[in-house]
Amino acid sequence: MKHKLLYIHLTFLLCMFLVPMSTWAADTFSYKLTISNDKPEVGKDKEITVTVKGDNLQDVYAYEVNFIYDTSQLRFKEAKSAITGFSIPAIVKNNQIQFASTKIGNVAGESGQVTLCTLTFEPFGKGEASVKLTDVKLVNSKMVSAKQNAGTQIAMEIRNDNRALFRDIAGHWAKDAIEKATKLGFVNGYEDGIFQPQGLVTRAEFAAMLARAIHLPLKDDAALSFADLAFMPEWAKSSISAAAASGIVSGYEDNTFRSDKKISRAEITTMIVRAAGILANEDKISTFTDKDQIPDWAYPFVVSAAEAGLIQGKGGNLFMPNDHATRAEAVTLILSLLDYKK
Repeated sequence: MKHKLLYIHLTFLLCMFLVPMSTWAADTFSYKLTISNDKPEVGKDKEITVTVKGDNLQDVYAYEVNFIYDTSQLRFKEAKSAITGFSIPAIVKNNQIQFASTKIGNVAGESGQVTLCTLTFEPFGKGEASVKLTDVKLVNSKMVSAKQNAGTQIAMEIRNDNRALFRDIAGHWAKDAIEKATKLGFVNGYEDGIFQPQGLVTRAEFAAMLARAIHLPLKDDAALSFADLAFMPEWAKSSISAAAASGIVSGYEDNTFRSDKKISRAEITTMIVRAAGILANEDKISTFTDKDQIPDWAYPFVVSAAEAGLIQGKGGNLFMPNDHATRAEAVTLILSLLDYKK
């Protein structure tokens, strides 16, 4: 019964915004954005909340709001309605956000000064960023609609004070790379202020890092056909789907992805070469001392990555292809990819 009601509410909300309706005058409506922190600091202020408020509103039963935002400085996290009812999850495409919500049942809409919703972003990078409310569509309790161009914008200055972002990377060989990767926004630390540079990376984690770093268009999991899809973490599915669709990742012979499996240095190198669009060299011989330990499927990718300057050996010119990759190694290799693609 609960699922049936949700379906009815969802259908009702979609109809309100897809079916043309008569309109009422919206000349007196006005909107403003407020922000929780207009000078967020990378690595310290993890979230920014932008609140949408309307003034002189009349009988607002449902609404749709559309935004554009600075994707080079802000990462969208979620949208929440301030009006009790049912909401459609935010639709995010490139730098655009669309969010809609409706009240439920035979009740009056909201009037006067009304808080519609809040958007939460995570800051990264450095410099001025903005969020703009482009237009608003309102529907009253009599199913009469009004659409208005809002053109309301709020700006913030994202600061980077150059302090060590994590307390466990001082003196680490990858400190600069870790801080750069964090500021670029494709990897994060942990809530207790550490990064765990020597922590091991899973296949799901690396696919997500890589997808964010090269801005792969995220896809839903409908395109995934791995046999172990049910065991794949929800937060990683869209990234894995995007990487698979781009030919960057693939499964095992039994058609499993094994998202929780610790990724090897051979695997991350193969994925990086594919992401770079480098044609794997099938003919040349690796110069690494332990080349005989490189799996056959990874051999041409490792050779090509070395030739392109994406990877280097360790002490004694060892590549150690079967060692598990650390978080420090993962971000360093991804940064090498980004430099290569410039």
